[in-house]
Amino acid sequence: MAHDGSEGVSPEGWLPDRVSIGALTKTFPPELVDQVVDTTGTREIRRRLLPARLVVYFVLALWLFRGRNCGYGRVLSKLVDGLYHRRRGQQLLDGVLDPAGWVDTGQGRRWRPPNISNLARARARLGADPLHMLFDAVAGPVGGSPDDAAGDPVAGVFCCGLRVVSIDGSTSDLPDTKENAEYFSRPCNATRDGAFPQVRWLVAAESGTGALLGATFGPYTVGEQTLARDLLAALGPDMVVLCDRNFLSHTLARDVLATGAHILWRASASFTLTPIAVLADGSYLAVLHPARKSDGPPITVRVIEYTVHTSPADGGGGDGGTEDSSEVFALVTDLLDVEAFPALDLACAYPMRWQCETVIGHHKTDMGEGMPVLRSRDPEGVAQEMWALFAVYQAIHTLIGAAVDATGIPPEKISFPQALTAVTDTVTADFPPSGS
Repeated sequence: MAHDGSEGVSPEGWLPDRVSIGALTKTFPPELVDQVVDTTGTREIRRRLLPARLVVYFVLALWLFRGRNCGYGRVLSKLVDGLYHRRRGQQLLDGVLDPAGWVDTGQGRRWRPPNISNLARARARLGADPLHMLFDAVAGPVGGSPDDAAGDPVAGVFCCGLRVVSIDGSTSDLPDTKENAEYFSRPCNATRDGAFPQVRWLVAAESGTGALLGATFGPYTVGEQTLARDLLAALGPDMVVLCDRNFLSHTLARDVLATGAHILWRASASFTLTPIAVLADGSYLAVLHPARKSDGPPITVRVIEYTVHTSPADGGGGDGGTEDSSEVFALVTDLLDVEAFPALDLACAYPMRWQCETVIGHHKTDMGEGMPVLRSRDPEGVAQEMWALFAVYQAIHTLIGAAVDATGIPPEKISFPQALTAVTDTVTADFPPSGS
């Protein structure tokens, strides 16, 4: 484990109180962790080998160290070995090596690494609520504001003065246990069930930076439109929300607009949008009709249709060069003013939605490398693990945001895998000698 001078980590005393998670301790200082533990009522009643704060750091670290050689014992050793073995080494020098592995930690207390079953029970005692609250405490944009003091907001974060936010989701495989299968269900087709139960999850991300404003998850059988309502609290005025064609409906648009945010959503080819007026820039007005009167009044929207043209790679105009056109994109928005919100600017903003797929890709290929299936064998453990995933992902992007502010490098130029590796390396750093 590592201590990098993080405020609040005790330089002396009981070993579990000295554990941090390297650079991520800046985002998750002990004071914050203790606060969420106390608020959720998960503080241990008696002094344990695995106090609640250490278990929170352990659960977060499970997302930093994954793969075949990163079981519970290995991950805990990453957190405590630098401290534990220094004290064991001192025992050896003093000629009093404890055969059971206990080390003195001051004030008459001793500590030794717990076994794997103890770690599993500690996770169960902690539950999901502290990790959920921890994520909520750190979630939010990191791209500054369009009129900040620097006068140079992060590229891609804003469009026409509005912060661009993308909503998108994915699924993750879970251990094939009876509990997970009953709660989360699994994909199936006409001939067979899927190999694993799956959790469906959805995030609202700042498109220019990938930082998470909100996150949610549920059983595989719950649709994305239903889960999206859990993200409404993360939305607000001065935002424009991007969604793909699976999300467009009157009721969801109504609910998002009620937060003060604006929409820029793609419509599927089968979605009926009858023009009622053509605007000066070629876009047109249409109406989203409610399915029932109780759903509220119709919503007037603006529809921007366009295609994307691509030229041959060589740029030549000869006989062999042909220009390709994409399918027709139809974007639906409540931003009706063609001068304040030019169609070209909005059309150019929509590809930022795919930055949200980068969020998903980081989970699938970087943070999940070597272990595509989550660890948890019961729904509460899955919830704890998912909130830890979102929290760690957000913490890394907070550090990337700090690097952007310090260096002026655009966030897309900072490699997430390299940032993840750098954060992981700080956790395995050694602890400085006492008094140094």
